[in-house]
Amino acid sequence: MAVLTLRKVDHSGLKTGQAATIILLIVAFVLNSTLLVAFVALSQLLGALDVPFAPWRLLYQKIVKPSGLVKPHVISDNPEPHRFSMLVGAIFNGAATLALLANVPVLAWVLVAIVLVLANLNFWLNFCAGCWMYYQFNRLGIPGFTQSPLSLS
Repeated sequence: MAVLTLRKVDHSGLKTGQAATIILLIVAFVLNSTLLVAFVALSQLLGALDVPFAPWRLLYQKIVKPSGLVKPHVISDNPEPHRFSMLVGAIFNGAATLALLANVPVLAWVLVAIVLVLANLNFWLNFCAGCWMYYQFNRLGIPGFTQSPLSLS
C-alpha cells in the first residue's frame, strides 16, 4: 500500500515573489528599463530552477519573513506547478528583454503586461494560470508534468 506524503508550500513566499515581480515590472515600464525586465526574468528562472540563491526566495527568507511583515502560510500543495508558472514568466520576460534589445518595444511591453496581469491574478485572486496549465498538461499525460492536483478528501 502506497503511503501518501503531503507536500507543503509556503504561499507567503510565492506572494512575495509575485509582489516583487509586479512592482519591478511596473517600475521597468515607467523607466523603460531593459535591465529591470532582465533581472525579473532571471529571478523567475532561478526560482523555477529551485536554486537556494533565487532572488525572490532570498527576499522572502532573509528580509520579509524575519521582519514579520507577513507570516508563513504553509499549505499542502505541489511545488512543481508553481515552478512551472515561474518558468513561463521567465520565458515571457526573457523574450521581452530580447525584444527591448532588438528595439521592438511594443512586443516587449505586451509580453511584460501579460506577466503583470497573470501575477496580479495570482497575487490578488489566488488563481495561478501557470499552475492550471501544468495540471492540464498532467491530465493530458504530457511527459514531465508528473504531479496531479492534491486530493485532500
